[in-house]
Amino acid sequence: MIIFKSGLQRLLHAGQAFLHPIIGLAQQHRLAAKAVAVCLVGVLSLGTAVFSTGITFGFKVDYLGSVIATIKDTGIFEEAKTIALRNVEGHDAARVIATPGFRLTLTVQNQLDNALQLADAILENTEEIVEASALTVNGETLVCTAWDGMSAYLEQARTRFDLAGAENVSVFADKPEVVSGYYVESELSDPAAAQAIIDSLEVKTTAIIRTEYEVPFSKKTVKTSSQFVGYCKVTTAGKNGINRKTEEVQLVNGQEISKQITADEIVSAPVEEITSVGTANPTTKSEQRAAVQKAGLAFPLPAGSYTVSAYYGDGRGHKGVDLAAKSGTPIYAAAAGTVIQAKYDGNYGNSVVIDHGNGMKTRYAHASAIKVSVGTVVEQGDLLALVGRTGQATGNHLHFEVMIGNNRVNPAPYIGLQ
Repeated sequence: MIIFKSGLQRLLHAGQAFLHPIIGLAQQHRLAAKAVAVCLVGVLSLGTAVFSTGITFGFKVDYLGSVIATIKDTGIFEEAKTIALRNVEGHDAARVIATPGFRLTLTVQNQLDNALQLADAILENTEEIVEASALTVNGETLVCTAWDGMSAYLEQARTRFDLAGAENVSVFADKPEVVSGYYVESELSDPAAAQAIIDSLEVKTTAIIRTEYEVPFSKKTVKTSSQFVGYCKVTTAGKNGINRKTEEVQLVNGQEISKQITADEIVSAPVEEITSVGTANPTTKSEQRAAVQKAGLAFPLPAGSYTVSAYYGDGRGHKGVDLAAKSGTPIYAAAAGTVIQAKYDGNYGNSVVIDHGNGMKTRYAHASAIKVSVGTVVEQGDLLALVGRTGQATGNHLHFEVMIGNNRVNPAPYIGLQ
């Protein structure tokens, strides 16, 4: 207010100096008095208009060679300096703020800068005050640096011990923080100092590891009387199950300090493999038994040289009996007759067929070698061929058939297997 009054007084004195000769001229020349009065009124009106529109006196702040603000009075600078110092980290902050110069000026009231605006201008125009960051640990400032990458490096350090493929939660044992603000440039440290402190921070990691592993399936054999002896088939395919194990691992700087299984759950249960084995023996009708006794067939392999590997029927439409034996075991004629086939015959492999008359024939298949030819007349017990696995066969055996007319019948009772 004192400054304002001082400025107003100066303006009044200047007005008086300007008006005094005009008034004197008016007194000497009465004819010009009226014109002088008009001019005086105009000057007073202009002054009144100037002050009524908000024009006032102020001070331009000259700071380090630049005008940085216009303020109402010089005391505002000290207030702004106090605000600026509160926002600058550094022991020597007060020293680096320069002493300003002030120049009186006429300005508009709403264009005057306040203390906060001037404080910002001081911070932006002081070369030794820069924007930088401080690394604090548990609230204590350890280092200040202009390194832009400090936050990214801190995050990288926090996660550097994470386990690949796991769900990781990593935290520092202490509480580091990057605080951005204004700092005295001469008091800043090299980025390497900040890196060294960050690298020394202890990291605790909790890693959740989930792994899946196979659970082998079990096997079971089921006997069924609905299939003949020799029937063996996997009726339910086995399948390994899948379990998921969850482990929680605690680490300090990547070193494991504990591990525990927190869950072991079934993703898919194993499927048991079931194999069905036939137990039924083929039955023989009474009329067939009479025909068997009349036929009087001999067993086609030496005694004790075979095992029955498949009976007639056995659930797969098998039309003979399979007698497993070593390769080269002799095959004999079950009864006298004439050889009507002695050749390789598709799925039968090397096959011999004998016609015994009265509509009966016998077949000897899968032989490794044939010892007779078509037209040969054989007696019961004569050598026909040797056991093998030719044609559609998974092992050495004799496939023996009895045919009555055009029908293949159960051969078991004809050779004493029932």
